[in-house]
Amino acid sequence: MEEFNILEFLKYYWSKILFVGLFIAIGLIGSYIYTFSTQVPVYQSQTSLVLTKNESNNNTITQTDISINKNLLSTYRQIIKSRRILEAVIKNIYLDIDYETLSKQVEVSSVEDTELIVISVYNENNKLAKYIADEIANVFKNEIVEIYNIENVSIIDKALISDKPYNVHVLKQFIMGAGFGFIISSLIIAFFFFIDDSIKTEEDIETKIGLPVLGSVPKYEKKKR
Repeated sequence: MEEFNILEFLKYYWSKILFVGLFIAIGLIGSYIYTFSTQVPVYQSQTSLVLTKNESNNNTITQTDISINKNLLSTYRQIIKSRRILEAVIKNIYLDIDYETLSKQVEVSSVEDTELIVISVYNENNKLAKYIADEIANVFKNEIVEIYNIENVSIIDKALISDKPYNVHVLKQFIMGAGFGFIISSLIIAFFFFIDDSIKTEEDIETKIGLPVLGSVPKYEKKKR
């Protein structure tokens, strides 16, 4: 196996630096076109709920109430994305989408070691994302009373209208485009370097045929008169 010469590779790589620059430029142009012409901006709105004590009694909240609420967290997350809740939201605010489509736009999570539930809605319309998030919280709060016959859900923060798209990161996407161009061009250069078996130096002759070089003929350049 032929020995890899890092210095020789670096010299070869540097001779192709314009090729690398071309691919980096192509990556930047591609990122620009994707970011500002192709990519569809999606906005995120969030509302948060907290599980509290049952409002039907006036006693202060106990450790038992906290334990019960924490056990209900995972169940409540599933109920929020249930057909019963989301179809009621679609009907209430006259959405022109079906349950499956809305379900893909909704994400429900809980904050670790708390009784907080966060409802996130993703939509191409920032105002609509806010209205959907708020309506999901309202419908869930009302429906849970009928389902469990308890009132232990309170809305902490209502959703806000987001001004910045959730999925658009201009600097990050430009860096990724430039990095992709750099990696592709470097792999191409490395490929051609390893398949290039032409003789470039006296050392190449000794390495390939195993015989010492007795002499060399310098390149003759005709002098101008």
